[in-house]
Amino acid sequence: MDLEVVDTRGDSLRGAMMVVGFPTHGLVGSVAASYLVHTLDMTQVAYMVGEEFPPTVVMDEGVVNAPIRFYASKLVCGPDRSCQQLVVAISDIQPPAGLLSRLGRALLDWAEAKGIELVIAVEGQPIDKDDNGDARVVAMANRAAAPLLSKYHFTTASGVVTGFAGGLLLNALGRPLPVLCVIAQAHKDYPDARAAAKVIEAVNPLVPLMVLNTRPLRQKAKEIEAEVRHHLDEQQTASQTPRTGETVGPGEMYR
Repeated sequence: MDLEVVDTRGDSLRGAMMVVGFPTHGLVGSVAASYLVHTLDMTQVAYMVGEEFPPTVVMDEGVVNAPIRFYASKLVCGPDRSCQQLVVAISDIQPPAGLLSRLGRALLDWAEAKGIELVIAVEGQPIDKDDNGDARVVAMANRAAAPLLSKYHFTTASGVVTGFAGGLLLNALGRPLPVLCVIAQAHKDYPDARAAAKVIEAVNPLVPLMVLNTRPLRQKAKEIEAEVRHHLDEQQTASQTPRTGETVGPGEMYR
């Protein structure tokens, strides 16, 4: 077995739009996808398994689940309001680099088999400096989705695309399924909720009846940034303080 999507419900997804959020720079995709799933109270419809995935499961009140999951919700969406459902694919693991191309192919094969009409991946692009302003958002697409770039006034990108977005778009070449990738500048060292809010706002015109308040995400961004700066200050202070001994124990991983 290579990669397999296991359906958990028999609901038809024909005509749906799918948003894909995987953990890349700033965890933009993961934060945005998780926000959609919880805000829209979506129902799980499938999960993905693969022998090369890390041996990881997700626990919710003691019940385990697969780290790559698919959720759906009845919602008018897509160009010209042609879709009747929104599907969200979310991952709690970062797949190995050697698996990204096959992962992109498996996602698109499943989407085509289910009759999904549009796939949008949301990603983060790393930036080194702190910036309290809005992240710059760019978009790229396969030929089938290229008309959406001008229709929705996306800022287009030029250059080489690698990683998860590269694997997805590579496997979208020549497919009739429209595939769009929306990328926001994000901090490379910690979850960037502001960038996640920005990509949600960029995708929002494709979901005209979805009224999402991204203010909580932007507020969370301020909290994350303040906490990170506090930790950086603590680390700098600690590095300047002579050490009298080593602490023995598991550390602060689970605090």
